[in-house]
Amino acid sequence: MQHRPGRTLGIWAIVLLILGVALNVAAVMLMVKMFKPIYYAGDAMLPTLRDGDELLLKRDPAEVRRGDIIGFTSVAWQRDGVSIGRVVAVEGDHIAYAKGDKTLTLNGQPLDEPYVLGGAPGDPGLSFAVSVPRGRVFVLGDNRGNSADSRYYPELQYGTLAVSDVAGVQVPEENVLLLALGAVSTVGTLVLPVGIGLGISARVVRRRNAAAVPAGPVWGAVHVEES
Repeated sequence: MQHRPGRTLGIWAIVLLILGVALNVAAVMLMVKMFKPIYYAGDAMLPTLRDGDELLLKRDPAEVRRGDIIGFTSVAWQRDGVSIGRVVAVEGDHIAYAKGDKTLTLNGQPLDEPYVLGGAPGDPGLSFAVSVPRGRVFVLGDNRGNSADSRYYPELQYGTLAVSDVAGVQVPEENVLLLALGAVSTVGTLVLPVGIGLGISARVVRRRNAAAVPAGPVWGAVHVEES
C-alpha cells in the first residue's frame, strides 16, 4: 500500500515533539522534587555565603556529614523559615572549645576550618564541650563572631540539632545528578525544534504533492464533440 507523501516525516515530527516535552517535564519535576533553591539572608555564614546569595539544597539527604552546609528549620530554636549553618560534628563526635584555644577540637584533635571568617573559629570566646547524641548534629556559622548557632542553646540537647530538622544539604553546581537532569532538559529542548522542523517539512511535501496531481474528469460531466 502506498503511503501518503510526507507521512514518515509527520510521524517523526510527532514522536520528537512528544519526546521533547516529556524530557523537559520530567527533568523539571525531578528537580523540583529533589532540590530546593533558596536565597541566603544575613552574614552568619561569611565569607562562604553573603547576604542575597542563592544556594541549592538537596532535599531529604540520605546522610548529613561533617562540613556540610545545611538548611534547617527548628521550632526549639524559634527560627522562622529555613536557616543556614555548617555541620561541624555528627552523632558520636565530641566537639569542644576552651576560651583562648586557637582551634576547636573534634574527638580530641584540632579541627581545621579554613572556611571560618578571619581564621577565628572561637569567636566570641564561648567555651563548650559537647558529645553529640544519636540522630543529632552540632551546627555553627562560618562567621563565629556573629552567628546564633548550637553554642547558644546548651539547654536544648546540648545545642545540637535533630537530623530530622535538616531541610536539605547544599549541593555544588557540578553535582552529578544536577548535571544529568540539566542534560536531559537540554536534550528535550534541542529535540523540540527538530520535531517542529520535520512537521513543517511534512506539510510542505504534502502540499507540493497535492499541487502536482493532475485534475481528473468531473464525475457526471458530459463531453460533447462539435461537428
